[in-house]
Amino acid sequence: MFRFAMSSLLVTLMTLTSGCIVEHDRGDRGYHEGYKEGYYDREHHRWWHESAWRDCIENDEHCH
Repeated sequence: MFRFAMSSLLVTLMTLTSGCIVEHDRGDRGYHEGYKEGYYDREHHRWWHESAWRDCIENDEHCH
């Protein structure tokens, strides 16, 4: 009985703590919200540059 209780406790602790140490890999962590340099947001007509959104201007090569 004691061995069963200890095994159950160990499995429970491993299950509950495993979520605390798993981290979602977002790739390049240098950019907020996971956007990469040059990402184009078609819906808002803007692009991501140097950790900030830049509005697209006429004939902007980054906005396509």
